[in-house]
Order: sequence, then structure tokens, then C-alpha cells
Amino acid sequence: MGKVAQRRAGFFLALWVLAWTGLGMASQAQASDEQDEAFERRIGVFGDSLADGLWVGLQRGLRAEPRAGDIIQLSEVSTGLTNYVYRDISEKTRDQLSREDYDTAVVLFGSNDIQGIRTDQGVYRFRSDAWEAVYRERIRDIVTQLQADGAEVYWVGLPVMRSNGYNANTIYLNALFREEVESLGAVFIDTRDVTGDENGEYAPYLPDSRGTPRLVRADDGIHFTLTGYTRMAAPVVSAIRENWDNPRRREREQVAETPAETRPAGWLDLLINGEAYVCQPVSVEGTPLASGTAPSASE
Repeated sequence: MGKVAQRRAGFFLALWVLAWTGLGMASQAQASDEQDEAFERRIGVFGDSLADGLWVGLQRGLRAEPRAGDIIQLSEVSTGLTNYVYRDISEKTRDQLSREDYDTAVVLFGSNDIQGIRTDQGVYRFRSDAWEAVYRERIRDIVTQLQADGAEVYWVGLPVMRSNGYNANTIYLNALFREEVESLGAVFIDTRDVTGDENGEYAPYLPDSRGTPRLVRADDGIHFTLTGYTRMAAPVVSAIRENWDNPRRREREQVAETPAETRPAGWLDLLINGEAYVCQPVSVEGTPLASGTAPSASE
């Protein structure tokens, strides 16, 4: 066979491979879209009193979202990741997950955590190395529990606070949240941009979309009005919707639900008669393609 004939044969073989895989991918994508539209995500909101208000803000922000199912309030006032003598959040979360499953978990802790930690090994001063080690482990514990239950985790950062000292400590806690949460593949959402003024400072009034000043903070300089909680929930709503809109998320869900022995291999780089082609193999009648191989023309 001459070089021209070889190139032509290679070209048509590549087209056949791409068409063969494309049919499977198209049918999978169509089924995924149909399932995605019908699937309402159950959302759980975990945390302290700030999470109580965030839950209300999420209710308002997602009320017109057809993919959002029940939004369940699982938060409790005066709780956090430090005082497990008062309320062991690890045990509480485990108990909550044993009762119900959640597709999406929104977490907001920290407003009550500017204090020492008491464990069986001792009492640790706030911001000490030992305190930080325990606190980081507790963050990881909550995230991994939620992920093990199948939830997408969104950890919401603490907002701007009125007290300078309190505000500085919440910035410190946010840094811990971000590092630990993102290291586990979950999403950290910073709320300081939407809860502070143009300079990032505390302000009881902030402009709405029309530029009209609106009261957003409660008298204690910590909590919010309904308008404020809706404002704080906005980046959370955006992050959730963005993830739901991401076709790669749906693909990951399908792969995660497929037994390993029948999962499609990854994208293939084919070299046919010196010409490079890229395609993605798919399983045919339950038989997976081995990574790095292409179907023969007789299949």
C-alpha cells in the first residue's frame, strides 16, 4: 500500500473511531442532561447561628432554581469546632448523616471558636500550635464525613466583623478553613468581599444593586439582617449553580457510580501511520476499552 493510501486509510480509521466513540458519548450526554434536569439536589446547611441566617439566604437565593430540592437547616446556635464539651459537632454531624443523605452540604462555623480547646490530653490556648493542630483536624473530620456520605461540600468563610480584634481572628480562622477544605477537594467560599465596604471594612449599611444603602448588619456587629444574609448567600448560590452547570461534574458523577471494571478509559492519543488523532473510548455492551488501545476495524 502506498503512502497516500496509507494516510487515507489512517484518516478514515480515525474518523471511524471518533464516530464510534461519539455515538456513545452523545447518548451518554443526552441521558445525563435528562437526569440532571429531573434530579433535585437535597441541600443541608451545617453550622452555628450565622449558618441559621445563611440558610434563610439560601432559601431566597435558590427559590427559582429547579435543581434545588429541600434546603434543610442543620445548624445550631452557640456551637463550633472548639467547645466539644458543650456540643460535639463531630458526633452531631455523624448522627445527622445517619438519618438523611445530602447531595450538597453548606458549612459555616467559626463565630464561636475564638476560645481555647479542651481535650482528654489537655487544654490548648487559642492560636497556639497545639490548638491549631486540633482545630485543623476537626475541620478535616467534618469535611470528610460529608464527602464520605456523598455530598459536595461548600465551606463558607466568616464575614467582616465590627470589632477589630474579632475581625483579625476570623481572618486567621478563614485561612485555616481555606487550606484544609481545599486540600480535601472541597470548595471554600470567601464572603468578605460581599460583607464589607469598598475598602473591605465593616459597614452596617451596604448598597444594593441600584446603589441604595441597605441595612445589612445586626446591632451586635456579628449577625445580619435578612437583606444581609441574602447578600452573604449570593456567592454560595453562584458557586453551587456553577458546579451544577459544569458538565465535567456530571461526568465525574457517572464515573463514580460505575464499577471500576466497566469504566471507560481516558482520552486516547492515537498515532496512525504517523498522523496524531485524539479520541475518547467508551464501553460497548459492557466491555471497556483498555487505555491506549483502539477498536479494530472488525469490531
